[in-house]
Amino acid sequence: MTILLRIGLVLAVCLLPLGHRCLAADNGAISRGIEIVKTDLGNFYLDRENLTRLGIGVAGAAVFANTGMDRYIRNKYQDDLRSKDTDQATKIFNISGTAVALVIAPAYLGAYGAGMLLHNSTMAEWAKNSFRATVVGGPALLVLAAATGGDRPTEGDSKWGAFNNFHGISGHAYFSAVPFITAAKMSDNPYQKAIFYGLSTLTGLGRINDDKHYFSQVALGWYIAYLSCAVVEKGNDQREGRVHVQLAPVPKGIAITLQKTY
Repeated sequence: MTILLRIGLVLAVCLLPLGHRCLAADNGAISRGIEIVKTDLGNFYLDRENLTRLGIGVAGAAVFANTGMDRYIRNKYQDDLRSKDTDQATKIFNISGTAVALVIAPAYLGAYGAGMLLHNSTMAEWAKNSFRATVVGGPALLVLAAATGGDRPTEGDSKWGAFNNFHGISGHAYFSAVPFITAAKMSDNPYQKAIFYGLSTLTGLGRINDDKHYFSQVALGWYIAYLSCAVVEKGNDQREGRVHVQLAPVPKGIAITLQKTY
């Protein structure tokens, strides 16, 4: 996960500003990127409503992690539901965290470039929004993973203990959920939304099947991804309809130009 954040810092300035060429002409690419990042971070870490939602999610995960519920779900699944068929179905998700980190950010950048090259604004917007969501939720994921300190099912129980381990949240569930939740939020078709939301849970379910994470760890990873995507959606809504005012000297006075972003 730390590798992804390092890649993110490098790519953020490159990717985030590109979709907003209609902002005031005197704003450079870097300033546009900084504005977007500040908006997303503020909506996630300073907004009371979002912090309340995050707190509710953390509290819910704590109930499962610090009681016998996580262990019960784990034992029930492994003993009664796991099979060769489920193992075969989840093979696609057997990817190391390092591999995920190295692939996902360049993949978004490539999708964005392809969207721009093919004049496919939907693809470009999806890639940009997915990348923003991945970046904005990253700090929360890292801090909570360390603060909860839960073990993997094969290492111990899921009870929280700060810095005991680094598996208190499933990074796989977080990273893999973001692109599908982003697609769901961009879709107006309720059936497509349902499909995308369903797909966003598959990697997390695969981690439970493979005994890599407890239920609470997967659920919290998915939930942080959902909140991150919601924050990006909120930031986009805030920028829609924004009016930019420009002053320019003219021979007989000052011209005022109003520019509205859609």
